[in-house]
Amino acid sequence: MANLQQITEYLDKLKLFYKVIDLGGEVYTVEGVTQTGVDGDEIVKTLVIQANTGFVALAVRGRDRVDFKKVRRLFGSKSELAKPEEVKKIIGVPVGAVCPILIEVPLYFDQKVMNLKHINMGSGDLTKGLEMNLTDLLKAVGEFKVEDLVS
Repeated sequence: MANLQQITEYLDKLKLFYKVIDLGGEVYTVEGVTQTGVDGDEIVKTLVIQANTGFVALAVRGRDRVDFKKVRRLFGSKSELAKPEEVKKIIGVPVGAVCPILIEVPLYFDQKVMNLKHINMGSGDLTKGLEMNLTDLLKAVGEFKVEDLVS
């Protein structure tokens, strides 16, 4: 479980470049983030899924929709989005603020995210975004898998 301060301290410790973006208030959606001037093609959202085996996080491009047929083939027939209260309990931040860095559940990137160079994502704080290069993000998250997760 990590908030913005813990994430930035961790990134500083790793000497990775990042930028914190002020969103001008609480923002919960990709559309809301794009309205602050962030390039929609660079947004990556992190969704928490309740799978048959427990919780997992899926990092997908902001405008892409998760294909639950693919997700259920990977994680089991009962896989579904975690409820907001489950996200808060498991990740420690509200839906919309989830960052793929320092989460304590298995992390899966959609293969299309791997084509991005620059990423804007949740920061653990609904009023801030986190911007960094994909290579630095992958160093920061450490362990992850890449799968085909979207339609």
